[in-house]
Amino acid sequence: MSEDKKFKSVFVKNERESIVLSESEYKGFDLIDIRTFYVDAAGELAPTRKGITIRAEKLDAFVNTLSAFAQAIAEKDVEEPSEAEDGEYDEFVKSLPLEA
Repeated sequence: MSEDKKFKSVFVKNERESIVLSESEYKGFDLIDIRTFYVDAAGELAPTRKGITIRAEKLDAFVNTLSAFAQAIAEKDVEEPSEAEDGEYDEFVKSLPLEA
C-alpha cells in the first residue's frame, strides 16, 4: 500500500478524545488501526495506547460484527434500572481494579 493512498477517518468521541481509523502496513501486511487519540497541550491529536489493529482483509467481517451488535442493541428492550439495581452497579464499578 503506497503512502499517498492511505486513508484516515476521525470520529469525535467527546471534546477531549477522538477515535481515529487509519491504514498502515507492517511486515508486508495491510492493517487497519482503530485507536483513541486525545487533544494534547498544543491542540493536536495524539495517540493513546487504547485501540486495536486488525488485518485489512478482516475489515468487512469486523464491520459485519459491529453492525450485528448495533442491531441487537437497537432491538433490545431497554428498561430503566431500579434504585437497587443502580446501587448494585455502583458497587460493582467500585470493585473493579484501576487501569495502570
